Amino acid sequence: MPASIAHKVEATIRRHGMIKTGDRVIAAVSGGADSVVLLHALHGLSGKLGMKLEVAHLDHGLRGEEGREDAVFVAEYAAALGLPCVAERADVAAYCRKTGCSIEQGARKARYGFLRRVLLEKDADSVATGHTADDQAETVLMRLLRGSGSSGLSAIRPVRDGWIIRPMLDVTSDEIADYARNHGLSFRVDHTNADQDILRNRIRHHLVPMLRREYNPRIVQGLGRLADTIRCEAEYLDARASAFLADHAHATDGNILCMDLRAWPDAAPAVQRVLIRHLVRSVGGSEERLNFDRVEKTRTWIGRGAVGRIHELPGGIRMECRRSELVACLGSFVPFRRDFEVPGRVEVPASNLSIRIEEGSATDAPAATPKRAVFDAEAVPRQWTVRSREPGDRMSPYGLAGHKSLKKLFNEWDVPRLLRNRIPVVTGGDRVLWVAGHRQSNEGMVTGNTRRVMVAELMANNPD
Repeated sequence: MPASIAHKVEATIRRHGMIKTGDRVIAAVSGGADSVVLLHALHGLSGKLGMKLEVAHLDHGLRGEEGREDAVFVAEYAAALGLPCVAERADVAAYCRKTGCSIEQGARKARYGFLRRVLLEKDADSVATGHTADDQAETVLMRLLRGSGSSGLSAIRPVRDGWIIRPMLDVTSDEIADYARNHGLSFRVDHTNADQDILRNRIRHHLVPMLRREYNPRIVQGLGRLADTIRCEAEYLDARASAFLADHAHATDGNILCMDLRAWPDAAPAVQRVLIRHLVRSVGGSEERLNFDRVEKTRTWIGRGAVGRIHELPGGIRMECRRSELVACLGSFVPFRRDFEVPGRVEVPASNLSIRIEEGSATDAPAATPKRAVFDAEAVPRQWTVRSREPGDRMSPYGLAGHKSLKKLFNEWDVPRLLRNRIPVVTGGDRVLWVAGHRQSNEGMVTGNTRRVMVAELMANNPD
């Protein structure tokens, strides 16, 4: 193996801590030149690095007989190296028709899903893919053309999700071609890589050669350095954003996050942009449709949004500015209703909460709190309902005379508009007994004559 390739692959592995002595590594091999060289190089380094190497191959089912021949080629090459090989075939086209995603997205999802399964089944430590410096350069250009921010321009990360590693990210396609030729390595050719309808292929075959020829002969290396620099800066901003949320935000029930707005102006604009992406991720949303304009519009809105105004982002993300708090959640409201007999326990739909009702002696009754209601067991019915609020709901709040609508009470309690429909309302018959997490009603009050009580508690479900 030429020293330059050996040193580059080994240096990349050691610099990013990709492989430790004793690790089991799965090489993802398609049969193309990049993955064949990856496998050959890793096999040559396996003794020096003290790793155990295996092979995985997925036929996406998109190239008919050629795909099947690729699988045979990879299996035979792995066998020649004395390595175990796992091969599967997927029907990516059918998956894309069913889900409506693009072939590129479907193939990627199938590939990484397969590799993740192999990783777990083999109890391996990592999966190595054959991404190269040219792949990195193409990705940077593609995302630059689409207007990506720093996270996107970080492009292909050397280590992703803690288990995907890219040992050849500093190796160019020219070096790979020389390596394969010098070692007499055979490989398969995927003719779809010449399809000019695919943006990456146009960048590979037209834009990069033009930039190399007319502007910078080392454009691939330059774009790789740019990606590495931006990645380091993006990681720093990510850390700042994470620290900000740890200090100034907290999760409530389910996919809901509350952030202290008083600290927002202290964050630099660059951190604010990353924070918006963190907020979206924190409530279970996707960043795929968060382009620069949407992020910038949201950033401006958070700083100036009117109290009570709702702001929506793609993917069902909704935000509400309060006087000193931002509330963010995922998904629109779906009415819920659960009937049950007391004592008993019922889960609150679309949340990680349950309401538990127990019967006991009045002498041992605990004090009522917003998350605990206490009733005279003989003064309330045995059939209860937990539901979302409904038009016309009214209650007589504990300790107050008269009745008020829940809408008016929510205003008085300063409950965010986004959360009002998610709050569990507990009823017995046609009477509102308790707005869980806020206040119980005067219905079924405990008196000096009460002998038995019903104690209702709002509690988080166990994580498992």
